[in-house]
Amino acid sequence: MTLLRLDDRIKTFKLLNMSKATTLDPKVLRHCAAALRTLSHPERLRIVEALEAGPLEVSDLTTKLKRPQATVSQHLMRLRAHGLVAAERSGRIARYRVAHAGCLTILGCIRSHFAK
Repeated sequence: MTLLRLDDRIKTFKLLNMSKATTLDPKVLRHCAAALRTLSHPERLRIVEALEAGPLEVSDLTTKLKRPQATVSQHLMRLRAHGLVAAERSGRIARYRVAHAGCLTILGCIRSHFAK
């Protein structure tokens, strides 16, 4: 698993929000591909979709998705590593949220394209 530095994650998602088509730097293309690979897993897409309504704790996600806590935590780790979700801690409890609106834009594109 390739971890992206925070500044690379920010650049990647700024580019995902661009409305004009541009030629991207090969390094940026690799970061975009890594983010898309991370989103390509059905369970991770379900997690992002669940977080679309707002921040949730792991226990809320496990209940909503009907998946074991270990599975949900593993997928959240991958999503966090690529800057797609973020965690806000309050004591021992972490609430997860979508880190960037570009992730929801991608989800919307997937829905509109494949829901036909």
